[in-house]
Amino acid sequence: MDMDIKETIAGAISDGSLGLSSLDDVTMTAATMTTTQTCVLCILRFFHIPAGPVYLTRSLDTIRQDLDIKLEHPDSNGSSPCSVCLGTLDMALVDKVVSSFKEQQYDASSAAVTVELPKSVYVRQHSMQVHFKSSHPKLSTATPTDLKDVIKYMVCQTLLSELSIANDADSDMRIEIGFTHAESASEHQFLFDRENSSVKTKTFRKRGVHYTTGDSKAAVISELNTCTDEDFVSRFACPPPAIVQPAIIGSLVLKRAPIFIGGRYLKLERNISQTPFFVGERRVTELSVADVVGEPVKALVRCDSYNLVGSGREDADVRMLGDGRPFYLECSNPRTTLIKPDQIRAIEDQLRSNKSPVQVRRLQLIRPEDTSIIREGEEHKTKHYCALVWFSSPLSQDKLAEINAIGKQGVLLQQKTPIRVLHRRAPLTRERRLLGLELVPIEGKFYKLRLESEAGTYIKEFVHGDLGRTVPSLADMAGVAADIIELDVENVSLDFPPALVEGDC
Repeated sequence: MDMDIKETIAGAISDGSLGLSSLDDVTMTAATMTTTQTCVLCILRFFHIPAGPVYLTRSLDTIRQDLDIKLEHPDSNGSSPCSVCLGTLDMALVDKVVSSFKEQQYDASSAAVTVELPKSVYVRQHSMQVHFKSSHPKLSTATPTDLKDVIKYMVCQTLLSELSIANDADSDMRIEIGFTHAESASEHQFLFDRENSSVKTKTFRKRGVHYTTGDSKAAVISELNTCTDEDFVSRFACPPPAIVQPAIIGSLVLKRAPIFIGGRYLKLERNISQTPFFVGERRVTELSVADVVGEPVKALVRCDSYNLVGSGREDADVRMLGDGRPFYLECSNPRTTLIKPDQIRAIEDQLRSNKSPVQVRRLQLIRPEDTSIIREGEEHKTKHYCALVWFSSPLSQDKLAEINAIGKQGVLLQQKTPIRVLHRRAPLTRERRLLGLELVPIEGKFYKLRLESEAGTYIKEFVHGDLGRTVPSLADMAGVAADIIELDVENVSLDFPPALVEGDC
């Protein structure tokens, strides 16, 4: 025998945990297991060989020779799949997982692997343990080496040897392997059909597919623990019946924690929305800030998708000037996270050289916790606006002076949800404060309006009054009808992201 196997089994014999008295007993027991269509690796599990290098043996003949048996194993040469693990210990499946990881070219140095097995595996393993009580009474019926642990070991060690990817349960890189086996998919159901079952399942149909709820892995194991051997044998074959097809990897999810890139964006033209703007299936604006900034970032970090979160948002017909509006991009499942500062700055340079109507400043990687600055800043930031407004008649010098005097003192507004957004926002009355207001005549009925306001103030509605829903309004103050022609945001007073220094990112 291989020394690792021999020493482990010898230790189990000497401490009595295996239940067999000699290596000859082990060889004889392993040989008789061949009649149950149990693979050699599952036999090692039932002999309590812990997850280790032996399970990575590519030539299983070596293990068969060590155990002095002839044994079939689920591999690519067409042999029958194991009736216990359903073929999930096939190295070809491990290779498939590793190959998929290679193809995605993640720059991760570690990964956490999780495994989801068909529920029938737990029933079949229990069936084999019940069978051993009569066919191999000396063999310990203690729970064999966990199948998930073995699969995870095989995947993790292969990743380590081929790609230097370490196994780390806390890694931000996750590999989720889900096995399915249609042939035995309903084998566990008899446990819940028993009169004394404590689990109630429910089957329903959705879009032509039948689903069952309540039959979780935990529920299956709980029912197995309470089911007597006599009851089990009367309902399920012992040893478990042979299968024709092996289990397959039904789902393989490679996902990484998102990374965040923050900055400030400027909109130098109108009719650009912050994010893609649709009415039904029709796109309203040709460009969005999210598209212009997000696409080059997506190409850089090779993420699945991105989501732009701004510190508030201006309407599509409003320009964003000054130092720009703070924002961050949440990049989901990035393949590349080791990014240099000059790679990110190249995006700024590219937009500038292309004379894009959307520009960015201070673009940089930020920590996940930095994103809270955007949320928390909503309550404290102020904004500066410049607007071109129209009055139905020119204002007198006295009226102009009166309005500007009020503006210096600040104005407390009561704003009901604007009519234009009432279809998507709750009908509330919000109290907002104008911190400063200055009205400067341009020509005739046109004036320049400069404002400083709290976040969340509806500036357009303040100008025209929104049919009396904003009180007071500029129209109220002037005593004549007013409307807004153009609006620019000139400053958002929120320090985000932190100013770049050499070596950041």
